[in-house]
Amino acid sequence: MPDPKDRKRKPPFLPGAQQEQLLRHIISTFPYSIWWKDRDCVYLGTNEMSARGAGLSRAEDIIGLTDYDLPWTREEAEHYIRIDKAVMESGEPMLNIEETQRQADGSTRYLLTCKVPLKDERGEVFGILGSWTDITDRKLTEMALARAKDEAERAKDEAERAKDEAERAKDEAERANNAKSDFLATVSHELRTPLTLILSPLERLLEAQHAALPGDVRDELELIRRNTARLLNVVSDLLDFSKAEAARMEVDWEPVDVHRFTALMLNDIRPSAVARGRTLSMSGDALGVVLLDRYKYERILLNLISNALKFSHPGGHVEVSLRALDDASFELSVRDEGIGIPRDELGKLFSKFTQVDGSVKRRYEGTGLGLSLVKQFAELMRGAVAIESELGHGTTVRVRLPRSAEDGAPQSDEPRSRSENSTAQTRRWLSSLPPVGAAPDGQGLEADAGAPRAARTSSRPPGAPRAPRPVAEAERPLLLLVDDNPDMRQFMRALLSPSYRLLEAQNGIEAQELIERSPPQVIVSDVMMPRMSGIELTAWLKAHPVLRHVPVILVTARADDEAIASGLDGGADEYLVKPFSPRELLARVRSMVRLYRSYQQLGAEQAEIARHSGMAQVAMDVLHSAGNTLSSAGVTADLVRDRLARSRLPRLSRALGELLAGGGPDLAEPADEPRSESLRRYVELALAALEQEQAETAADVERLREQLDVIRDAIRAQERYAYRNAYRTERLSVSEVIHESLHAHGVALVNARVALQLDLRPVDDVVANRHDLLTILYNLLDNARAALGEAEAREPWIEISTWQDGAEVCCAVEDNGPGIPEAARMQVFQYGFTTREGANGIGLHFSANRMKSFGGAIRIEEGREGGARVVLTFAAAPGAGARGR
Repeated sequence: MPDPKDRKRKPPFLPGAQQEQLLRHIISTFPYSIWWKDRDCVYLGTNEMSARGAGLSRAEDIIGLTDYDLPWTREEAEHYIRIDKAVMESGEPMLNIEETQRQADGSTRYLLTCKVPLKDERGEVFGILGSWTDITDRKLTEMALARAKDEAERAKDEAERAKDEAERAKDEAERANNAKSDFLATVSHELRTPLTLILSPLERLLEAQHAALPGDVRDELELIRRNTARLLNVVSDLLDFSKAEAARMEVDWEPVDVHRFTALMLNDIRPSAVARGRTLSMSGDALGVVLLDRYKYERILLNLISNALKFSHPGGHVEVSLRALDDASFELSVRDEGIGIPRDELGKLFSKFTQVDGSVKRRYEGTGLGLSLVKQFAELMRGAVAIESELGHGTTVRVRLPRSAEDGAPQSDEPRSRSENSTAQTRRWLSSLPPVGAAPDGQGLEADAGAPRAARTSSRPPGAPRAPRPVAEAERPLLLLVDDNPDMRQFMRALLSPSYRLLEAQNGIEAQELIERSPPQVIVSDVMMPRMSGIELTAWLKAHPVLRHVPVILVTARADDEAIASGLDGGADEYLVKPFSPRELLARVRSMVRLYRSYQQLGAEQAEIARHSGMAQVAMDVLHSAGNTLSSAGVTADLVRDRLARSRLPRLSRALGELLAGGGPDLAEPADEPRSESLRRYVELALAALEQEQAETAADVERLREQLDVIRDAIRAQERYAYRNAYRTERLSVSEVIHESLHAHGVALVNARVALQLDLRPVDDVVANRHDLLTILYNLLDNARAALGEAEAREPWIEISTWQDGAEVCCAVEDNGPGIPEAARMQVFQYGFTTREGANGIGLHFSANRMKSFGGAIRIEEGREGGARVVLTFAAAPGAGARGR
């Protein structure tokens, strides 16, 4: 039986129509876009997916079109046709071509295209068949990944560059820091030698010649020793700091009975603390012998006690405590009851050169290295520092230290008593303290110094020029010394007291009290002081209406141009940089005394000039007031003349004469009734007109008399002002004075065809001079009328309004004229300044002066329609007001 596998399967036979239908079904359902073209790149067909991509509703619609007819860009169409022709000419397919295609909706897609040539039985190419699939998502992902990769590469490169720059910056900073440390160490070392050669002979001189030295000479030598010791302490801090920064400081471990060592140090310090009003005690465990660096431990303890005493109040207590933490460590704590430290400042305290208050008003001196050195020394001995503080309730600093040295560290075997170097440290620190009672509370360790005091006389400082022979006490100029450093005050006191009377203050606040109580002729002030700096004191003085002419010499250690410019810009007359020579200080003080006397002489001359110019001003004011009133009087006189010219009496008189001349019966006989009636009517009209015009003329004459009275009152008021007699003010109703001014000035406004608007709201009474207030209102109304005349407004108006603003009474005069430029609104109050041609510039100057004398003010604003609005403000009269009048 034959194997079925050997039989060939016969393919199924399909008629041609069925085959064509099957092919169309395959093409239409194929998951890719398919199309075919002829040799001329004209489309012969496509499937539904490709037609939709081309924006066609049916696949048949593409037949006969080219790529130029589809929604591709011209560049895309040319690219497709060029590839199609290349495939047909080569007869070889091109697969996996990445192309872009603009869709019918305007979006761009990325396509992966395959193109193969179509050949007949002879192998001739008659067209091309193509298919494409949308790879937009994949392409966008690839591009996003590529961009991310590029960005990552760039970030990596930037990070590498930043790392390199950071390394270079670190190296440069380390080199700069090492150079700074080397410089500080070198300078500090070089300074220690001359300072030692100054301090040691001084101490020998003071100890050996105790009885032989005069008191004033001994005071000067003590001053030199105290400040030399202080400078040596600063130099030692800088030297230790530079060594620690450069990691060049080693730990000299040795056995120390720490409790006994600490107690001996406190015994040395306690008398100075007690003398300055503080108490010092010690508590804790007897720790026995521990291994530590004696020098560094002493520096730690001195710095902590110094700060505790410095920031304690008089009567305050400082407690030093030692206690064992465990077998390996112990704790040194120093607690005070002082001012405390703000919580947000605690983290800064151990930074180098940092102080809680670093302003020019800081109360406590220092370099800001103390706690930084405490931290560095503790860490060098494998310890740590912690601080606790509450503002207003004191501070506690805790230093944890080991009880044994590192393994392999060099150390001595036996405990030693306090070394000479350690003793010298404490002694030098004590000798640098200011004398008891010489500085304000809280300054270093000085006791409460109390109120400012007059200086004591003393001898001439070393190197100072010989002062002139003392003059009579009353003739000596009065100087004020302001400095928080007692040694500096002592030095300047000794230098200046032979020639000047002296007052002393320790800060700007105390100086203010002394200046107002006893104004000095010259002030010599430090810049950096507690509570109020020298710069602030100078600014206050130069703003004082009476004392701003007192010369000020600012003394400071800052010698840079910015500091000098800041002091001089703040009003200082001289700037003296420390260190200065005694001769320079004396010369500058003498120069400032001469300047003060020049100010006095100039003030006297100006007062005399002012007296004469005041008389001239009085005359001008009289003329101006009289001129305003005479102007109103002239208007009234013109009105009387015009009224007489327009009088109806002459016409009535002529009519009556004509009536009588016509003849007729005697008036006593009623023969002609119509004629008698006519005559009687004319007589009645004549009498009525006569009475009316007589009343109007009498009113005008009364106004004229009132205006002449105003002139008389103005002259009398100016006479009182000129001779400084009593200037009479009274309680006035503003609305009544406004109506009074309108009674005299209203006629001029009517003649000028100016509409007058009143908005007089109830206000309190004011205290002023009636004549002056009337004159001010005359000025404002006259100025407004003149401005409206110049502007020729179609409907000119002036509004007078009043209102109450709290304790102020306000009155405004506003017009719709051309207004006053903003730049000139302050100048118009200057004497002689005017914006109107032909005016004299006196009215508003007079008004501003008078308003100031009332305790009021005057200002000019822009009105509603661009005109001028002049506002007067008064303080309401004391007591019950008069609102509602």
